[in-house]
Amino acid sequence: MRKNFRGYVSFILPTFILLGTSVGYITYPIVTEAEKGNISYVEEVESPQKSMGDRYVIVRLDTNKLELHDVKSTTTVLELVSQGKPGSYYETIAGTYTSDYKIPLHFSSMGHVYMPYSIHLFGNYFIHGIPYYPDGTKVSSTYSGGCIRLNDIDAKRVYDFITSSTTIIITRESRDEFTPTTTSLNNISSISMTKLMTAIVSLEYLTQDNKINNIGNNSSTTRLELLPTILNNNNTDASIIYKGVLSDKTFIQAMNKRALSLGLTNTTFTDVNTPASTTEEDYNRFMSHILTYKSYLVKATNNSL
Repeated sequence: MRKNFRGYVSFILPTFILLGTSVGYITYPIVTEAEKGNISYVEEVESPQKSMGDRYVIVRLDTNKLELHDVKSTTTVLELVSQGKPGSYYETIAGTYTSDYKIPLHFSSMGHVYMPYSIHLFGNYFIHGIPYYPDGTKVSSTYSGGCIRLNDIDAKRVYDFITSSTTIIITRESRDEFTPTTTSLNNISSISMTKLMTAIVSLEYLTQDNKINNIGNNSSTTRLELLPTILNNNNTDASIIYKGVLSDKTFIQAMNKRALSLGLTNTTFTDVNTPASTTEEDYNRFMSHILTYKSYLVKATNNSL
């Protein structure tokens, strides 16, 4: 499934900024639009003394399975109810994560639903049970909005299993897909990586159907509608608008956190308009990730990777 990339991608991508406030207990996550609901109780999960080799979770998107691996080397396999639609802008994220908080009943202001046993991963993404509307009606859609959805019994089991240091690997390949890349002093620069990561983080943190005003001649559009224009025409107006929402520091931190989730040991982002400091190995892995897990970015541009 891996692709090897020798050239450098030259198409231009958007600059966005996050919305958020601090919520949590050990590492404060950035609270996104989807997370601005009724967070009345955020559970402070205990810090275990076990390493990833003893206790971890693997979500296999290709087979719709979730595995719980414990200290006794036993494996519990659970069936996913749904995931984000592959190839769409809301497909489920991949990478290696440790949940920064979990909530027994989370209300999503983006989906306007309650999500039982919610375990936060990154941005707008959670592992959770079957969502239901305020009137009690359960969601029955085939695909989720990008979250990993389980039946309530299995979601509770995962909720109880997860602690603040439990490694969660989400993959279509193997548990080693996102192991750290080899250390290298042979750095290269890539503005394409910066633009792509800016797009990824913004899409994973912000609601794509929200209106953006004053984009050329005082018109309005949505983030999703604007994305192809930014990808192909380097529309810097959007960069200015998003920069005004929150500090650059928070956004750059999210970019670097996302890079670490992919195991990009030698990649550093310092600004949304500055080339990333990276290596060929990191670059190739990142571009392979785009093709495998973020193909909507390829579809939205006139150029190809």
